[in-house]
Parts: sequence; structure tokens; C-alpha cells
Amino acid sequence: MKKILILLILLSSVVLLAAENRKVDVYFANGILTKQRIAKDNAYLLEGAIKNKLVSTYNKQIGKVAYSYNNTHGMGFDVIESLDQKLNVVKWKDWLAGLVGYVTSHASDLKEQIDAYKASIDNGHGVLVVAHSQGNLFTKEAYDALDPCMQKQFEAVSIASPMHADIKEARLSITDDITHHASM
Repeated sequence: MKKILILLILLSSVVLLAAENRKVDVYFANGILTKQRIAKDNAYLLEGAIKNKLVSTYNKQIGKVAYSYNNTHGMGFDVIESLDQKLNVVKWKDWLAGLVGYVTSHASDLKEQIDAYKASIDNGHGVLVVAHSQGNLFTKEAYDALDPCMQKQFEAVSIASPMHADIKEARLSITDDITHHASM
């Protein structure tokens, strides 16, 4: 049931973005402790699910399916990074900067995601991010970094988000067995 619900939400997001006869690039944004190979496999599974369940939509409206990866550096590092993203406490910044690789890794991962979304939009495509767990935090940061005109070409579906807010205001999210549907 949950898989069908996720696919229906994806379809509604694709239709919303593709309303102007443009293709939509779909990205999977991973959570903590996810190795790059697993994130890539999850994007492949997402693409397969879209193809199998939404064949006509896939052929007409999906540009590509890819993944927006944020590196894992183990449980402790990933949890600290997530807390920093969620709480955005300025006094933590100096302490976190002292952690080997934190600033470099986080900034690099975020920049790659922003650049990928901008490239999709510059190619005339919409962007739909399926964000899981910490992927929601990265997706929110990337969305906020986009120009307002690019934000209009961007949608996100949140799955098991640690945030208390949506990536985009009044959007769909799935937490545990409850789906929150805000009017679009």
C-alpha cells in the first residue's frame, strides 16, 4: 500500500511539473549511513518502479532518474551533520568546522546537488526530488539556494523527514504510515 501511495504522489508531482510540456528529471536524495552504491541502486529501483507502474508517464514526461548523493562518514558524523542542518545553530559552526572533513564534505555534496538541479532546469526540465531522511535536509538547503525562478521548476516528495517543515511550503510528505497531503 505504501509503495502505491508513493507512486501516486510521484505521479501527481510529475504531472504538476510537466504541465508546461516539459520533461521532469527525478532525483533520489539519500539519508544517513547510505553508501553511494546503495543510493545509486535506490535511484535505479525508483526508475524501475516509475517505468513499471507509470509507463506512459515515464515515456512522455520523465527526462532522467538519478541520485543526489550526500556522503556518509559513519553514524556519529552523519548524526552531527543532520543535527546541524536541522537546528542550524550558529555557535555549532566553529566546533563543527574543527571536525575533519565536515565543512569540505558537506559543502561539496550540497554544491553537486545544486549544480545538478540547476543543470536540469537550464536544460528546460523540471526537477522532482524524492528525499529520504537526511536527504530532506540537503534538498531543503539546495532548494533555498536556487533562484526564485528556478524554485518554480522544483518539487519534492519527503519520505521520513526529520524536519518539522516541508521542503517547499504546502507539499506532500510521508512519515511512517501517515501521509500528509497539503493542497497544491
